[in-house]
Amino acid sequence: RTRRRGIKEEIRKMAKAAKSLEVSIPRLALEITGCDTTREELTKLIPELRIQCEVSPEDSEKVAQLRDKVEQCKTDMASCVALAEKLENDVSKLQKDIMDAGGARLKKQKAKCEKLLSQLNDAEKSLNSSKVEILSADKAVVKARKSRETLTRQLDECEALVAEKTTELETLETQALAVVQAYDEVKEIEETKRAALESTSKEAEDLKRSQSEIQFIEIDLVGQLEALKKQIAEAGKKMSHWNKEIERLHAKEEEYELDDDFDCSPNEKDVASEIGNDQDSDEATLSKDVDMKDVDEDVSDEKHEEEDGKSSSKSAMPYSSLEKYDIEELKETIDTLQNERSLLAKNANMGAIAEYRKKEADYLSRVAELDQVTEERNDARKEHEELRRQRLEMFMEGFGAITLKLKEMYQMITLGGDAELELVDSLDPFSEGIVFSVRPPKKSWKNISNLSGGEKTLSSLSLVFALHHYKPTPLYVMDEIDAALDFKNVSIVANYIKERTKNAQFIIISLRNNMFELADRLVGVYKVRNVTNTVAINPKVFAQSAPPLVDTTNISNDFAGQDKNGRLQNQSQGDLVVT
Repeated sequence: RTRRRGIKEEIRKMAKAAKSLEVSIPRLALEITGCDTTREELTKLIPELRIQCEVSPEDSEKVAQLRDKVEQCKTDMASCVALAEKLENDVSKLQKDIMDAGGARLKKQKAKCEKLLSQLNDAEKSLNSSKVEILSADKAVVKARKSRETLTRQLDECEALVAEKTTELETLETQALAVVQAYDEVKEIEETKRAALESTSKEAEDLKRSQSEIQFIEIDLVGQLEALKKQIAEAGKKMSHWNKEIERLHAKEEEYELDDDFDCSPNEKDVASEIGNDQDSDEATLSKDVDMKDVDEDVSDEKHEEEDGKSSSKSAMPYSSLEKYDIEELKETIDTLQNERSLLAKNANMGAIAEYRKKEADYLSRVAELDQVTEERNDARKEHEELRRQRLEMFMEGFGAITLKLKEMYQMITLGGDAELELVDSLDPFSEGIVFSVRPPKKSWKNISNLSGGEKTLSSLSLVFALHHYKPTPLYVMDEIDAALDFKNVSIVANYIKERTKNAQFIIISLRNNMFELADRLVGVYKVRNVTNTVAINPKVFAQSAPPLVDTTNISNDFAGQDKNGRLQNQSQGDLVVT
């Protein structure tokens, strides 16, 4: 899918490029035609220009005359220079004579004048500076006066605001006191209402419980009624079936032209008896079910009557309390209640039970789906938590090993320093990250961002070597890692890469001789006639026999030697290549 998406993106980009090229083709064609026309015009002008470029005899004569004038000017300039030198010598002699004529007294007066002039210049400078200071002080005084006025105005406003806020605070305190009192009263009312609500909720729960029991009884009765209706329908189907069979037999009888007084055969008697028995049995079952239902209803009615009798006998009211009720009003209320009951019975929705069962079945199926989905969710959550636990364990194991190796590497490289990796959040290390702290030799602990260039380089290299020790990488490319290091640290890093990391290949770009002298391959990059070329040598073989340099232009050949036939040979792991 990702590949298809990438191909679609490439197709879209190519289509855009094609459209842009289609738009640029006419423009380029017009430019080409314009260039052709200009080229033709220029080619026409070439002969005229050539004719104009040819030197005429008059021009050659003028050039000769100008050359003669130049030579004459040079001779005049030389004579002028000699005269100027002579005049300068005369001037210097005259100045010397003037200085000697005054003597030491003139020199002293001249020195005093120079000293007074310097003092005068200093005084003028100090005067100008003092004037500037006076002006700045005047400006500062004006500014201070303005700020004082604004501050006094703001102070007055703040005092008025404080007075206003104090009055508001007093009013709010009085209102808060009234609110607190009202809150206490409402709290008491709430407690009484809550007690009443609890009693009414208990009564409502009892009523709901009794209502649910009545609904269950009603649902059972409706189920029995539906079962009886189904039995009646099945009996009707059987009756119609056997009536059709009787008609079929009568038709056969007419075909064979049987006599009117022909007696039925034993098989037909059996069939008729079976039909009668089936009908009798169906009717008997229906009558039994109806009788059982009637019996149950009679028993329940008798029980209700007995309970009503008991309750009436128990709760019989005295005659004196019944005298205040009117018989006619009681009859009217009974009639109205009976009418309302009949109306409710007519308007009752008897299909609500079937709909309830349907909704119940739908609800149960949805509950089953919900249980299944929650179980799958819980399984996925358990798997996710297990993976997070494994990730945390693996990370902490590697973090501990890398931290210990980092200490060792930094102490080895710096000859006495210390380094530490710390988790910002030890409970969730993947949320906040890691802090890399370093203590260089004879210094305090610092964050790596506060170190110098060389200290940052050593700290980063120690972390890289610690990571390599924990999980080696086959290839490293480093660009001038020794630029900020001194001779001692460059030698330490180079010897460590040479001796301790033989299971990896390092490509290092360096300009320090104590780094590339230890390399297994040296690749030099140079430029001749605006073309960049490279040359690769083996320092060990070159030092022994000094073979001719191999000049290549492909950098991929620089990391592989060549055999006697010129074929490439791959370098073994652990090579140190320095360019």
